[in-house]
Amino acid sequence: MKILVISDLHIPLKSDLKSLEKLNFGLYDQIFLLGDIVDIEVLNYLENQKPILHAVYGNMDDFYIKNRLPEKLYLELFGKKIGLIHGHQTGRAIPDKLLKYFNKKIDLMVFGHSHYQEKSEIEDTLILNPGAFCEGEYAEIELNDSIFEIKLLHL
Repeated sequence: MKILVISDLHIPLKSDLKSLEKLNFGLYDQIFLLGDIVDIEVLNYLENQKPILHAVYGNMDDFYIKNRLPEKLYLELFGKKIGLIHGHQTGRAIPDKLLKYFNKKIDLMVFGHSHYQEKSEIEDTLILNPGAFCEGEYAEIELNDSIFEIKLLHL
């Protein structure tokens, strides 16, 4: 399974839909969208792509997005426990504090907000921030029964 990880799109404030069109959605089975989408039309666009969309809202998202998306999301894929959260909950997106928002042990926490790409580990939990898509940053996760690989990428 191949997962596209994007956050901090800020469309139309800092980017536009054309930047999303540079991605080949056909390569992915799922999308992790970590907030700061900003415009409901962008969410509609991503929901209409082939991959399954898992999304949370960010602090810059409008009322309509916040009413459709959760603040955090917990998933289990191939036995891996995954938490999605935007990151504004701790001010500057502090990973060890964000982990506490998941009241259970997770294998991977994916967050955004800081506009800084990060791949690290806290105790036994992998931490991933794909960076800001409005600045051309994103990530991919390759996941199946035997592979758990994370790549930080740029457009």
